[in-house]
Amino acid sequence: MNIPEPRGQGLRPSGETVPSSALMSALTTEHYTLQASRSSTIIEANGRSSLFLSAVSGALVALALVAQLDRLGDTFLVFAFSVLPALLMLGVMSYARLADLAVHDAYYARAIGRVRSFYFDVAGPEARKYWLLSAGDDQHAVMRHAGQRLTGWHHWTHQATAVAALTAVIAGVLTGLAVNTASPLTLPVTAVMGVVLAVVVLVGLLADQERRWRRCEQRSPALFAPDGTPRNADVATAGLTCHLA
Repeated sequence: MNIPEPRGQGLRPSGETVPSSALMSALTTEHYTLQASRSSTIIEANGRSSLFLSAVSGALVALALVAQLDRLGDTFLVFAFSVLPALLMLGVMSYARLADLAVHDAYYARAIGRVRSFYFDVAGPEARKYWLLSAGDDQHAVMRHAGQRLTGWHHWTHQATAVAALTAVIAGVLTGLAVNTASPLTLPVTAVMGVVLAVVVLVGLLADQERRWRRCEQRSPALFAPDGTPRNADVATAGLTCHLA
């Protein structure tokens, strides 16, 4: 009795199963979709960073003009207490979105590495020498695809970190100005208080960024090694959803 062969699949001369054309088409489409998603995250991140930096630059120029006209009087204080809180809120919102976009970009890159692992499996060991970029979907995949090594200092180069630093400075300036206006403390004391608060805000935002990366890694474990081979059966059955919170 002849057993019908599954539609879209066959056997190589070596006896290995050939992936179905539907699966190949689906993964190829997924690859292109993930590349487009990565491009959209980069475009949005650049746009949000530019918006925040433009707002900060314009506010600084306006504050300088008002300070020259009013000699740091009541008009300047009213203007500063109106602009700085808005900048602080914009900075916090921009940081939160940029932190999400950074994790999204890495998540898409890991998904591409997972698809590339399938390509490696289909091509076989003899064809892997033609691939410059490695496979794998671990947290180092993004840096490895760029020919770099992931270190603990890499997060300092993110746009989210730059926006977090500027947001912390704005929070420190706003605090120092408020304390100097509402209390008889000297200027050096209020400056120290502003610097301390700026450091606290920056440390808090960096800790939040690290928490986002750690949670994403925990909820989306890597299934494939850099050479495209599966890690183990237990990991292969783990959940694949990366929740950002």
